[in-house]
Amino acid sequence: MKRTLADVRREYDRLDALCGVDTSSIPLRVSTRASKRLGSCQYSAAGVSCITISDFVMDAEDDAAFLDTIRHEYAHALVRLRRPRERHGHDAVWKAACREVGCAPERCADPAPFRAPRREEPYRYLLRCLGCGATWRYKRKAKVVRLVERGAARYCVCPHCKGRRFAVEPLQNG
Repeated sequence: MKRTLADVRREYDRLDALCGVDTSSIPLRVSTRASKRLGSCQYSAAGVSCITISDFVMDAEDDAAFLDTIRHEYAHALVRLRRPRERHGHDAVWKAACREVGCAPERCADPAPFRAPRREEPYRYLLRCLGCGATWRYKRKAKVVRLVERGAARYCVCPHCKGRRFAVEPLQNG
């Protein structure tokens, strides 16, 4: 069952009425990159800056697991809105907020109901030591790749030959 952010917003509006807070100004996002976490609540100095839900949670067949995840993130926002200068993470204050909104007061949820697909990203960069020929593959532009591209490879050391000369080759299809 494909859910939308409007479904999440409706649940949050219901919880707002229950808890006496207003989360309508908090942006909601769906992450297509998250592969290990189900959701996140990001803070700023002014309060809550964004709530992100992983796309495989939005596609979950199990309604209870979906609701538990979005309520878990709502509980983080609720604690931050009520106690803006305090940090609580997954402590007793957050657990009390979880019970108030009706989700399990547990730090980590079981990802099994989501059957989260393992995202296999293609390798995009090949780093080659020009001294010994050792190679490393990277899916993203890591710091070492950026340094070599900028010509600052002197800050990098090959663990095999201790050389400091590298080349980066773009890979087309991993």
